[in-house]
Amino acid sequence: MKTKNKITRGITKDFAEAFKKSELYKLWGEHKDELFIGVRNDYLNLYYNCDSIAKIEYKKLDKKIDCEIDKYYIDGKHYNSKDKEKRYKIEQKEICKQYEVIKMHSNDKATPEKKAQSKLVLLNNENSDSNWFCIDVEYVKAFNNKAEKKEADFNGRFDIIALSKMKPHKVALIELKYGSGAIGGTSGIYKHVEDFSKFCEKGYFEGQLKQEIIEIVKSQKELGIAVPFKSPEEFDILTPDFYFITLDNNAEKENASTPKQTMAGYLFNDKRWGCKKLTTKDSVEKMFGDITKKDNKFFATFLFSKATLENIGITDIIDGTYNERILPV
Repeated sequence: MKTKNKITRGITKDFAEAFKKSELYKLWGEHKDELFIGVRNDYLNLYYNCDSIAKIEYKKLDKKIDCEIDKYYIDGKHYNSKDKEKRYKIEQKEICKQYEVIKMHSNDKATPEKKAQSKLVLLNNENSDSNWFCIDVEYVKAFNNKAEKKEADFNGRFDIIALSKMKPHKVALIELKYGSGAIGGTSGIYKHVEDFSKFCEKGYFEGQLKQEIIEIVKSQKELGIAVPFKSPEEFDILTPDFYFITLDNNAEKENASTPKQTMAGYLFNDKRWGCKKLTTKDSVEKMFGDITKKDNKFFATFLFSKATLENIGITDIIDGTYNERILPV
């Protein structure tokens, strides 16, 4: 694990070795089809439904693995964010013992979007023929302290980060949407374009994320995760491409808009993509330009699939079978 501008991403070799001997590592090994290990800043998150069901740390002095969990996953009760009981230390054996209970509570809480995100990532990584490997989910930009985070104008959040298996590695920064309900609102398409634009404008890829990607892959390999390429160097990694993947691209009722048509209403100043209604607020195009054009400051690729949670069969997250793909021109 390297340090760059004080911010770190990754874990030590001692941490990796200790974790590989742990009960949680065995649990992950038995359930790789539904669990994902997220490498963080000197700790790990264990994800089910892209929902962090355990925070895993290494205590150097004791040379032991410590775990923390949101109590909701054990008792199913929702706690106030300031409640001292919300998160607590838990023994690994208790997580293993309560695993089916934890899954049940996660399934009750997680949205179809989060469940679809998890399924898409796991199906891709299980497919040796995929051109991509997903190295992270629920990525959040790290800060050195709370004051720095408070002052930041970009909090950097990506649903999925994927790397191409071939060198030089292409980087896919992915935002996933599921159905029409996820297109508008405070965390809708406009907000994501705003964040992605700031990410590019502030140079956060070269300044931080590129090195973090290297450290994530290095830590994954030390953890025994079957990363299908060697640890990359900085010159092996290309400038990222941005993707909006929309699943369940179906109208909720007859004559209603599809998510693609709804999205167009937020993106453009005119009724493209079969759009039936433009937003009454500022459009993406008005504030950030036409993001389907390569000569724009920020541009993205849009992938649409009619597949729903029950029948997702996309096994290559970028190059797989989508009903429609709109490439920047």
